[in-house]
Amino acid sequence: MLHNQGRIPRPCDMVLGKIALTIRAHRPDLSLFSRAVLEASLLTGGSIGTAQQVAPSLGLRNRFELARLLKREGLPPLHELAGWASVLAWIDRAECTGCSLCHLAFRDRKDPATCYRTVKRITGLRWQELRMRGSAWVVQRFVRHCETACHDARVHRP
Repeated sequence: MLHNQGRIPRPCDMVLGKIALTIRAHRPDLSLFSRAVLEASLLTGGSIGTAQQVAPSLGLRNRFELARLLKREGLPPLHELAGWASVLAWIDRAECTGCSLCHLAFRDRKDPATCYRTVKRITGLRWQELRMRGSAWVVQRFVRHCETACHDARVHRP
């Protein structure tokens, strides 16, 4: 199929890239390293790996340095970023394909119950409520969450 060969991108293939651009517009102050972590999380749909695996890729010694970097930049911890990226990817694919979260979970070889709990933990909403609000609401909420984390990091900075 042409879609999988990259010749004709589907609209849903470009949404996560647009989310990355939206966040870049709202947070132009992010360093290259933080932007790389954020965008990699989004583009992988949350499956970026553990902090211990990601840190060396950025030239950091360990997961603690990565955690300090994200906190200093006003971003949530890596596991929380990965959760947001997963929810954003799922809502995007659900809107494009009409598939249920259960079907998307099976396609990603994940436990559906874990996916439903992730949605609730990250957004505070059940999947059906989230579907009714749509991906634009999730993007807006994520950007607001990152802005709040940035504000909190500035307030607590010595």
